[in-house]
Amino acid sequence: MHYHIRKLIQVGRLLFEEGLVDARAGNLSVRIGNKILITRRGSHLGNLKDHDFVLLDIDKTSVLDDRASSELLVHREVYIKTQNLAIVHAHPIAVVKLSFKAKRIVPKDSEGKTLLKSVKVIPNLPPGSPKLAKVVSDILSQEKLVVVRSHGVFSADMDPFYAYSHISVLEHSCKILLDE
Repeated sequence: MHYHIRKLIQVGRLLFEEGLVDARAGNLSVRIGNKILITRRGSHLGNLKDHDFVLLDIDKTSVLDDRASSELLVHREVYIKTQNLAIVHAHPIAVVKLSFKAKRIVPKDSEGKTLLKSVKVIPNLPPGSPKLAKVVSDILSQEKLVVVRSHGVFSADMDPFYAYSHISVLEHSCKILLDE
């Protein structure tokens, strides 16, 4: 488990350094068998420590759930519906700006077009809600990213670095789109 924590700490630092999250935003998790290792509620992703993580069952609730990120329900549902082993949720500024009007973000830069093609933007559903969990998990069963209008982006993949990199590429593409 220490290996997973080290990796999540590195990803959290990268997200913060790139401005993809602010001091109290975003969350990270990995699936370890039938467990989920997720950041605690209110964690500062740029300065994570070992105590900022909670290990929970994927398919059943516990008294420790209240310590986990407010998006725990979304993370659980994605792991239940997909084969992904890592989820990153961030609030990148350019992505959020474009989400106010777009139903889909279509990068124009070569990297964004090649790696992302097109990213769906869904309505701003209540954070951590069953409805958000259902919609996000349905999309992430087919795609690597989904944007929640005026809120942020969820990315899922087999490794937290891959999930983070999708968000980083999307933010870069969105900055280019905003500069048009």
